[in-house]
Amino acid sequence: MFDMSSYLEKGIFRELKDLSLFKSAGVSFDTVEWENEADIDPETLYEDSVTYSANY
Repeated sequence: MFDMSSYLEKGIFRELKDLSLFKSAGVSFDTVEWENEADIDPETLYEDSVTYSANY
């Protein structure tokens, strides 16, 4: 799981405050990309993500 909250105040990621645009996320090669062409560096995703457990 990756927390996007700190990114939503920066550059192109501000556009992702629009929920319909945020939900347009998809896998592109080895990262996540949105319809507005915003994407996250795969190394950042790996280093800053946490394991998701349905038992929360």
